[in-house]
Amino acid sequence: MTSVIRYVKNTFDGGDPASCRVSSTGSDYQLVVIDVLATAGIAANANANVLTWTGSGKIKSIVSVFMRRTGSGNIGVTDTGEVIPMGAVAQNTHSTFTVDATGKTINCSLLEGATPIPTFTTISFLLVIGNY
Repeated sequence: MTSVIRYVKNTFDGGDPASCRVSSTGSDYQLVVIDVLATAGIAANANANVLTWTGSGKIKSIVSVFMRRTGSGNIGVTDTGEVIPMGAVAQNTHSTFTVDATGKTINCSLLEGATPIPTFTTISFLLVIGNY
């Protein structure tokens, strides 16, 4: 099942509450959830392309990312559910997920002090996909 969301762009001047009215016209986008099993870990101070979208349209935004251990890494094995932290608020410990200029590939980059992503980690993405 695919959910479709409607993207509408609007501006307001902040002075008149009535200026926030929005019509229903806009572009149709998909809200897609993708689970990616990382069979190799990503070390601190490294990066890796973790997802390439091959369907129509482009990745417009990453809504959320959730990482958890998946035990032995076998697809049929139940996830352990242990959440893997993405780093503290300090700028030098962040793990960052970015969409490349083509809108097709997500790269994960870990800074030197970041928490490594271990082998057999499931990375769950909630993405907005669209043509415009």
